[in-house]
Amino acid sequence: MNRSTIEDIVLNVKKPVVFHNLEIPWECFKHTFEEWLSWLYDACPSLAFDSGTLQNGTRPQWERTRTKVQMTAKDFYRDASAHQGHFNDNWASYSYRSIRELPPECRAGVDFGVLGFPDVAEDVSFWIGSKGAHTACHYDTYGCNIVVQVFGRKSWLLFPPEAKLHRSRVPYEESSVYCEENFYSPASYSTVIALENDAYYVVLEPGMVLVIPPKWWHYVETLECSLNFNTWLPLESDTEEHISECLTRLIVKDYSKHLPASSLRHVFNPNELTSLDVPSSSELQNTLRYLLEQQSSNKRQHLAKAGHPTNYLSQNVLDGLLETWVDFVTTVDKLENHEFFHMMKTNGRRFDPDLNRSSDEEETNAAAEHAINLSCHPDLIRLTRESLVGENKINFE
Repeated sequence: MNRSTIEDIVLNVKKPVVFHNLEIPWECFKHTFEEWLSWLYDACPSLAFDSGTLQNGTRPQWERTRTKVQMTAKDFYRDASAHQGHFNDNWASYSYRSIRELPPECRAGVDFGVLGFPDVAEDVSFWIGSKGAHTACHYDTYGCNIVVQVFGRKSWLLFPPEAKLHRSRVPYEESSVYCEENFYSPASYSTVIALENDAYYVVLEPGMVLVIPPKWWHYVETLECSLNFNTWLPLESDTEEHISECLTRLIVKDYSKHLPASSLRHVFNPNELTSLDVPSSSELQNTLRYLLEQQSSNKRQHLAKAGHPTNYLSQNVLDGLLETWVDFVTTVDKLENHEFFHMMKTNGRRFDPDLNRSSDEEETNAAAEHAINLSCHPDLIRLTRESLVGENKINFE
């Protein structure tokens, strides 16, 4: 299967697909996970892992509820291996990290050019986790996500963009929209069960490559000690979403000016807390003006350089490619209703009603969360963006 064909499929599929049986000449595939971690240990003797509980409360395990555990890569592997892939009743993760942090041995040969995207360069993240490590269900506001599984296995539960999940911009993270549902809480089942016809599921194993089209919801959980790399391909269509994200950040930033520290920790994801004042509101406004200019009709030629084109193949041509290369690429399976219900029932065994009990502080923060979600509702953001783009055409043409 040549790189050009892979590129065409990646940029045109409207449902998640998995590539398999590809020859990915990355050095990490020639070694064991333990060897790979030993190289990381030699370069970084101590790492700050995120840790959370295998049990789940009523709400999702937001990053603010996690703790930091200092340990070595070797200790991580030893302890996780000693407890069937996890740490007693907890999990550990060193994830969403730039490949630039890795020593040369760990990143040798990692190049998405083999999948048809040599321009990705170092815009790559790596994810290390023990059994139970996960990210809350969310979608990425722009880009097409490509995931390469190197060691271990991870499960992916996916829903299409139109799925009736409850969006939330709290906790706020630039380019990520979370949902309020927790797939391990019976309290969410009345909402989640309405999705039984929209659930897609796949378990990634070493060597498999998952493509997640724009705005597909995904909940990801590690099934055993694992490592994967991913990248988000910039798309021509991202300019509109960059405008929407800039507007959202301005709203959240302005609303948060007078919030107490405890509420800020509720509203913002931890990785956003370290840069609350960067960029400034004036810088964001300048960025917004620039994006609006690029969106104007006389700037279209610039967009071709900003991201990859999408949806340029007809459905018939795409179907033909998928049929021709069925030994190398398959669409992620949709769960049957009974499979989805069985998954929810199994997940419920990890529910602990004593976790995440509401406190007075949480109830106070709920008011801020409600106000931000109303102000950042996607329909309101869309109308604001369209209005600004319309005005901008008059100003810039």
